[in-house]
Amino acid sequence: MSRRIVVVHVITKLELGGAQLNTLHTVEHLDPARFEAYLLCGPGGVLRSRLADEGRQIVVPALGREIRPGRDLRALWQLRRLLRRIGPQIVHTHSSKAGILGRLAARLAKTPVVVHTVHGFSFSPRQPLLQRRFYRLAERLCRGLTDHFIFVSRADQELAERLKLARGNSSLLRSGFPLEKFSAAGDAAAARARFELPADAFVCGTIAPFKPQKGLLRLAEAAERVIARNPAVHFLIAGDGEGRPRLEAELRQRGIEKNFRLPGFVSDVESAMDACDIGVSTALWEGLPQSLVQLRLKGKAIVASDIPGNREIVRHGENGFLVAWDDANGYADAILQLAADPALRRRLESFANEDFSAWSAEALVTGQEDLYRRLLVGSWTRER
Repeated sequence: MSRRIVVVHVITKLELGGAQLNTLHTVEHLDPARFEAYLLCGPGGVLRSRLADEGRQIVVPALGREIRPGRDLRALWQLRRLLRRIGPQIVHTHSSKAGILGRLAARLAKTPVVVHTVHGFSFSPRQPLLQRRFYRLAERLCRGLTDHFIFVSRADQELAERLKLARGNSSLLRSGFPLEKFSAAGDAAAARARFELPADAFVCGTIAPFKPQKGLLRLAEAAERVIARNPAVHFLIAGDGEGRPRLEAELRQRGIEKNFRLPGFVSDVESAMDACDIGVSTALWEGLPQSLVQLRLKGKAIVASDIPGNREIVRHGENGFLVAWDDANGYADAILQLAADPALRRRLESFANEDFSAWSAEALVTGQEDLYRRLLVGSWTRER
């Protein structure tokens, strides 16, 4: 038996997103002298090749994002069987579906320590009431299965305490990534040529998967109003997903598809950001999006929805503008103002009162290593 601490991370799907990237980075960079790390995930996703060659990524065939009771029971059984085979000291779950099934499977497999990272709650005020209540109930039921919660945003940590979804057993640990990739200036002209953007266009950039949470249909509504007043404004969305056909149809219906570039998932998102004048987020709810931190490291002013996760990065009137999530006119006015006023844009870009060191990949990994060791000591003490 290995003398190292065996840690198994569980996530639903390896699509290109902050939760997936920092989970993969953790599994890849936990100190191999002290930890033996594995990743259990559902099938598919553009990041599925990561870890596959090392045999540390194990696909759980029935694990999917949609709620399907029969398939979910199979996923639970598959997770339990894998965890019993691997025998980890720690199971660390991510995302809503994998978080629920993974924590339950870990308890059924008698795993000593169970950790869950909240990258953003599965419920939000923007959802139908019954759906929101279901997810809140599920989170409350899973509270007793969880030894420790990690939150990537202070707002979600405070919400969890207020709703009694956590009981003082939580830490704030930012969603880390390699800061140096985004701290250096890139070649804007080359990036625009790559994405077939006019050299003289004013470009608004969004980094997001195509799913309802990201509010991309609202972006299309705002963009129609922007383009009607300034046809030189273009939009670049680096991402993809199941919502792509609907978004493309929306752009065609509004007659603005020529002003949009949809290159799909972009592995080097820093290059996509180099092509942009500003960043835009129309998300309906968020944990705390990496992309906004990355845009600020790139020195981009941001127009973002006024929701808790975004407020931790965007300071209204200082490094960007916050707009009510459902206010298409507000988004349009903010974009047009920045396009027309280079001096304002430079002032917002140069806002310097920001410290993003807590978002470093190194801080993420060492923070989790320290937490794992402390939790295992506590687990050993309880068993004694």
